[in-house]
Amino acid sequence: MSYVLDGVTYYTVRFLNYDEDDLLGTVDVPEGGDATPYAPEPEIFEGMVFIGWSSDITDITYDKTVRPRYHNLYTVTFMNYAGTAPLSVQTVEQTHDAVPPEPEVISGMTFVEWDADYTNVQSDLTIHPVYEVSGFTVRFLNYAGDDLLSEQYVDKGGDAVPPTPEKITGMIFIGWSAPFREIDSDRTIRPRYRAVPPNPALNFYAANADGSSGDLLKTYKAVNACSIVQKLSGECTVDVRLLTRQSEGYVDVNSRLEVEGLVFNITQVKKNISGGMCYTQFTGEHVSYILNNEEYKVEAFDMSGTAKDILAALLLGTPFNVGTVDVEGTLTLRINKECTRRAAIMQLIALAEGEIEYYGYTIGIRSHVGSTEPVDVMKTSSVQDISYSYNASDGTVNYDLSLYQKGSLELGDELSLSFRPLAISSESRIVGMEWNPFNYREVKITVGAYLPTMNESLYGYVNSVQDITEPDAKYTVEFGEMIGNGTFYFTRPYRDRPYFHIHTSDGSEGTVTLNRKEGSEFEEYIGADLSGVNSDTTTLLVFYCTLPSD
Repeated sequence: MSYVLDGVTYYTVRFLNYDEDDLLGTVDVPEGGDATPYAPEPEIFEGMVFIGWSSDITDITYDKTVRPRYHNLYTVTFMNYAGTAPLSVQTVEQTHDAVPPEPEVISGMTFVEWDADYTNVQSDLTIHPVYEVSGFTVRFLNYAGDDLLSEQYVDKGGDAVPPTPEKITGMIFIGWSAPFREIDSDRTIRPRYRAVPPNPALNFYAANADGSSGDLLKTYKAVNACSIVQKLSGECTVDVRLLTRQSEGYVDVNSRLEVEGLVFNITQVKKNISGGMCYTQFTGEHVSYILNNEEYKVEAFDMSGTAKDILAALLLGTPFNVGTVDVEGTLTLRINKECTRRAAIMQLIALAEGEIEYYGYTIGIRSHVGSTEPVDVMKTSSVQDISYSYNASDGTVNYDLSLYQKGSLELGDELSLSFRPLAISSESRIVGMEWNPFNYREVKITVGAYLPTMNESLYGYVNSVQDITEPDAKYTVEFGEMIGNGTFYFTRPYRDRPYFHIHTSDGSEGTVTLNRKEGSEFEEYIGADLSGVNSDTTTLLVFYCTLPSD
């Protein structure tokens, strides 16, 4: 009880045990004094920790009775991904937070979170990590399904890169058995082929939304006239005239026609009635000509690498696959003037000094299409007519031959020509063919020299320098300073690949990565990322830009 001694008031502090049925001790403290140094040792309980007394004992102003306060101790266990062993076991005081361990690195998985809250712990906890799949395995098999053409690990939502499908005699490649873009699961993909009929036939198919061939519409096994023209330059067309019913409407523009192992896109359908008979004429171009459509246009393109890698980039997002590419070495394809995707591919082929090869829905680049062993066409084929022409401007001689049968001759074959009446003795190549698959007597071949043509208009160099603020500027400089790492944005987009120079204040070597609109290889340049410098480094960036798109 309180009392006064020598003019000082003392108060009594009573310390009870946890159950409040026993006295641990008492202490008399002068008014305003602190009883903490005189407090007894609290009881010790397993699984509990003393956290203080039930009332403040640091500023005593009246008699008081206090009891000890405890928090429970809880066990928090963080398990591994398999749930077979703990990564961390912690004793955590009630209301306190556990400290999560570093999650395991699991191949093909990304750690997301822990499955329970480890803050403000109020009980024993067993916590498991939550992972999500970060990538998937995509396997491309051969046609027979007994060999692996390619196995790739693809990030979730990413695209796999299909391999070059094998060539199978008597069949054409028409696509893959499953999508390989925006991958969201493991998958095994096989190539899809279609047999080439042993006897000539016109097989018409609907066009799928992605540009590939869909369901069969109609088959014709007899025609009034048919002409297929194919040239080493890549030109490939078909013209068919046949007797049909007037009301027949199976085939329309943009239907697909497969004949003689070639795939065509129908570009024109004409009907006329003569003598009470309905004749229909179908005109088509090789299906790769759909790459001239608006949705495949190229605003700008700049890539260095092998011809195969560049071709794969150009075919991205189209229904076509990279075919056989046997040209070697690296090259650079630069385009800064709007063009079609097909024009860009033909430019690549010319740069590679190669020749285009069609195989179903594949486009290949060959160093030499056709046989390299000269064939004596005068002995192996029945030649009806032969003529030749000489072009003085480029010094080339072309021979035109009409044959009774096409036989095994193919575009690009090396030929040996010897015809004494016209004093012809030459070795050359088949650079063009025209034939009717329904009439073996209608065959014409053109023999001569093939020179790939470069399109110099797809990339322009402009040297006149003007201020960037002028709306008609043709060659400009964009510059600025940046502290630390970050992104520099141009004042406007550019089709041409900018050249750049950087200077850092501390001599460090920064890395500049140019950015395209929407990250597409076919869009304009809109800025650049700077990385690899210190946070306090000041960097001067200078970009030399040509031909702004606006």
